[in-house]
Amino acid sequence: MATAADLAALLSGRLTGDPSTDLRRVAPLADAGPGDVAVLFETPRARLVRNQLQTCRASLLVCGDPMAFAGATLVVADPRRALVALIHALQPAPAPAPGVHRSAVVEPGAVVGEGTSIGALAFVDDGVVVGAGCRIGPGVRLLRGTVLGDGVWIGANSVLGERGFGYLPPNADGVRDPIPQIGGVRVDDGAHIGALCAIDSGTLAATWIGAHARIDNLVQVGHNARVRAGAVLCGQVGLAGSADVGEGALLAGQAGVVDHRSVGAGAVLLAKSAAFRDVPPGTVYGGTPARPRTQWLRERATLSRLHRAGTEGSTDDS
Repeated sequence: MATAADLAALLSGRLTGDPSTDLRRVAPLADAGPGDVAVLFETPRARLVRNQLQTCRASLLVCGDPMAFAGATLVVADPRRALVALIHALQPAPAPAPGVHRSAVVEPGAVVGEGTSIGALAFVDDGVVVGAGCRIGPGVRLLRGTVLGDGVWIGANSVLGERGFGYLPPNADGVRDPIPQIGGVRVDDGAHIGALCAIDSGTLAATWIGAHARIDNLVQVGHNARVRAGAVLCGQVGLAGSADVGEGALLAGQAGVVDHRSVGAGAVLLAKSAAFRDVPPGTVYGGTPARPRTQWLRERATLSRLHRAGTEGSTDDS
């Protein structure tokens, strides 16, 4: 529990209202009641937000601009960052205790850094190196050749270091023999990898996840791929072998990059887009095949107009 004055000091905000108000949790606008803090991200112009403000019973409203509210208000520079700080202050999640869960398996040849937590039913293979302060979720598999830096987080049931998907052309019997994948996986400091992700071993050099990259659940990173520092891969993104995602790039949900193609630094690949060619740095691409967003949107609009023109006056329902 904290007072409104405590939170104003924490967030360097401007408080209007009773500074001694006790606050215990953060709650949505629609559900907040006495003792709660509500955070407003949007401007109050939208009708829904205005209605919620009129009926909200929170004791404190955190917002980006001054506004009329029945309770106390705290104006801050960035409400979204304020939300994170409020949750940490009022409802901190219990940190997993350092150590290895009794049901996890850490092979004798693995090296695990100080302060690392390894969850239930996880497996850490011989030759794996795990840095200090990592969080390895339940059911995670870290296979031979995987090296994690410090402070890496890996969500439940992800697999790092499985053999990459590489095969020779069919032989005389029509069988594709597998290509050995011995390069392993390297994850640099502070990267976060969600649940149920698969990051394959490289062929000769490591598949690489850069420092402070953010990878959502259900993401596939193929062998030899590179996800550079600060890049973001949203849910169900797929990178084929040797794809290269630049620093700070963002791939929205279900986007894909074919093998040996790159997404430049700071570029954005929109949801469900497929990059068959390189995406230049700092650009926004969409569609399949991916092309500049403005071009893609113009093409979609043109197709829509052509479709409407072709169906006007038609009575054929077949």
